[in-house]
Amino acid sequence: MAIFKSTKPDSLASGANLITLFRLLSSLLFFCLAAVYHRELYNYLGLGLHWLGDWLDGFWAKTFKQRTILGAEIDIIADRVECLFFFINFISFHPGLVWPVTLYILNFAFIDFYLSYQFIKFDLISVDFFYLVDQKVFKLNFSQPGKFANSTVIPLLLILLPDWWPLTLLLTAGLIAVKVDSIFILRKKKSQTAQIKS
Repeated sequence: MAIFKSTKPDSLASGANLITLFRLLSSLLFFCLAAVYHRELYNYLGLGLHWLGDWLDGFWAKTFKQRTILGAEIDIIADRVECLFFFINFISFHPGLVWPVTLYILNFAFIDFYLSYQFIKFDLISVDFFYLVDQKVFKLNFSQPGKFANSTVIPLLLILLPDWWPLTLLLTAGLIAVKVDSIFILRKKKSQTAQIKS
């Protein structure tokens, strides 16, 4: 079947891309239901679909050799859209957590988005190949522990230990510092590469 076939990096269609689109639409459905009916359970179901789908599309792309540039792009965008929908709902259920949530959204949807999208400037297929550019940037941001720390730890703390919100503020500030440093490292690398070529 076509969804199991390997694809070229510049391909538009792949099984992994379909999974990304499906998890985007299915999670948004539950986020919208949570907003309309003001039921927090729907919000958590949407988050579960987001996490499951995010793991599955990455697993599918690696297993069946379907890593594509478009797939990397829509994966990055889908992550941020789903995160924003979840946390907008989350604030309505937990207004006392507005400040740690706002800082986390600033980190993930803005700073981390900018950092993640730099893979295009280095002619990489996806963020998974940042180790070819800089080991430090890769380990801190795009290795499996780096991804977990960036996209999962803070949401879990806010959900499971809301009274610990000062800790989430400190951890998020730390993530922002790491990402800003990584952005400057990549800018320096790009500048050095441009000088060599010229």
